[in-house]
Amino acid sequence: MLLRIRRYGKTQFGLAPNGVLQLLSRKGALPRNLDTLTALGDYDGVRDYLDASRARPSGGTDAVTQAFLSACRFGHRAVAALILDRCIELDPALGLRVEKWRGRSGFIDYLVEHPQKYGSPWQSIVSPWQTVVMSELLTAINEDNLQEFTTWLQREPDLVGESNLALQVELMEHAVLKTAGPFITRLLESAPALALRHPPSSALVFALEYGKAHLIPMLTRIWPLPDDLCHAAGGRGLRASQGWFDDAGSPRLGSLAQHYPANDSSVLRNLHWTPANGQHILDVALAWACMNRHFEIASFLLERGANINTNWSTHEPASILHECAIRANYEVAQFLIDHGIDMTVRDYRWNATAEGWAYHAAKDKNMAEFPGVRRERAESKVP
Repeated sequence: MLLRIRRYGKTQFGLAPNGVLQLLSRKGALPRNLDTLTALGDYDGVRDYLDASRARPSGGTDAVTQAFLSACRFGHRAVAALILDRCIELDPALGLRVEKWRGRSGFIDYLVEHPQKYGSPWQSIVSPWQTVVMSELLTAINEDNLQEFTTWLQREPDLVGESNLALQVELMEHAVLKTAGPFITRLLESAPALALRHPPSSALVFALEYGKAHLIPMLTRIWPLPDDLCHAAGGRGLRASQGWFDDAGSPRLGSLAQHYPANDSSVLRNLHWTPANGQHILDVALAWACMNRHFEIASFLLERGANINTNWSTHEPASILHECAIRANYEVAQFLIDHGIDMTVRDYRWNATAEGWAYHAAKDKNMAEFPGVRRERAESKVP
C-alpha cells in the first residue's frame, strides 16, 4: 500500500494519505526506512537517516532521489529541502541546474505542483530535473506551444539519448493522444534514440483506437504496423482487410496469437475477454474502423460477423457508442445508429448508457440527446 500511496498521493480506498500513514506508523506496521520517514514528513527521522547513510559507499543515490520526489508529492517542503541538499551533494550538476533555473525553493515548489508521473518499469528512476523537463514538454504539447517544446529539446539534448528511451516514448504517446503531429515531427527531427531502438510503445494502438490514423505514417518511421486484421482495418485499408477473409466471407485469421488484441494480455484483462477468441478480433477491427471513419471497412466487417453491440471500449467494457459519446463523435455515432446499435447498453464501471456518458462525463447535452433524436427520426420513416 505504501508504494501506491507514494506514487499517487492517495490510498486505493481514496483515503487521505497522511492520516492513514500516521495510523499505520503508530501501530508499528511500517518500516523505519527513508521511504516511510519521507512519506510521514518526519523531518528529524529523515535527517538522522541521511546522516547515517553518508557512511555507505554508494550513498543510496536512487533511494534519495525517490525520497525527494516523494516528499514533493506529499507536499512536505521542509523535508524535500533537506533531501534536495543531499541530492545535490550526490549530483553537483543538479545544483547548478536548479540554481540557474528557479533556485532551490522554486524548484521544490514546482515539483510539489507538478509531481513526477513518468518513467517505465524498464527504465531506471526518473531524476528530479528530468521531472521538470518532462512536465514542461508535456505542458507545451497540451498548450500547442511548439516553440517552447523545441526550446526544451534543444536545451536538454540528453533527453533524446538512449538512457531516456522511456521518456521519449512517453512524449510520443502523449503527442498521439493530443493529435499533435507537429510535435511528433519535431521530436523525430531531434534524432531520438527510440528511432533506432524501437522500444515497446502503445503509440500505434492509441492512434487507431482514438481515431487518429492519420498519424500512422509518422509513427511507422519507428514502429512497423503489425500485419493483422485490426491494424488492417484501422490503418491499411479495405483491400488489406479483405485479405483476412475467404471467398465465402469467413475469417481466415490463422493463429489468434498473431492478432491484436489476442496478443495483448493487459487489454484482454481490461475488457474481460479472457481467453481471447476470433470474435474479439473482429470486434476490435470494427471498432478501429469506426473510430477512424473507415465506414466502408466497418460495413464490410459487419457483413462478415463483427458485432455492432460489442462491449469493446478503450479501457473497460462499454460500447463503441460510449466512446463516441465521450468524444462528441457525431459522424460515427450516426453510422452506429443507422446500423442498429443497442443504445441501452451500459458500461461495466458506472452502469451508464452512452447517453449518460455524454451528459454526466462529457457535459455535452447535445450529444446526450443525439442518439434519441436520431432514433426517433429513423423510426418515423418506418411505414
